[in-house]
Order: sequence, then structure tokens, then C-alpha cells
Amino acid sequence: MSYDHFTRPEPPKRLSQILDPTHPLCREDIIWVLHYVQKKVASKDPALLDLSKPRLLQSFNSYCEAAMLLLNSKAHFHADNDNIRACLLDIVHGLTDINPSS
Repeated sequence: MSYDHFTRPEPPKRLSQILDPTHPLCREDIIWVLHYVQKKVASKDPALLDLSKPRLLQSFNSYCEAAMLLLNSKAHFHADNDNIRACLLDIVHGLTDINPSS
């Protein structure tokens, strides 16, 4: 069943803040996004049904990459902010309507 005719829900305010390019990322932000997506997958969010298998694999790859960057980094992410934020945007692709330029 396709849910194309439904609009995706507004992203939580915290997610929008975390994905804002001007927001400095911290460990808690990354953990929050990983947990948010984990809850969406566990609850079998209908938005996931519209994603193609290649898209799901790409999101999973980005999820793993963000987790590895989190594990391999120090407390601050200044050097990797763009890489981590790109992973986070990729992870939530299709789950909410996110405008990364806002």
C-alpha cells in the first residue's frame, strides 16, 4: 500500500534544530537522531514503506556511518560537522519533510 497521498509529518522541533547548518552538533544531538530513527523503524512507520530498497540501504549505510563517526570522535565534532550532518540528513530522508537550507 502506498502512502503517497499523505503528507509526511512535520519534523520534531529538535530534529529541525539539529539539522540546521548553523547549529553546532554535540554527541547528544547525534544520539537523539539515531534513537529517533530507531523508534521510527521499530514502530514500522508507514513512511518507510514508500522508500525503495536502495534508498533503505543508503539510509542504513548513513546510520552506520554516523554511529561510527560518533564512536571514533572526541567530544566536539567541529571538523566533521558537515559529514555527520550529511549522514543525519540521509538517515531521516523520507521520514519527515526536512528542508536542510532552512
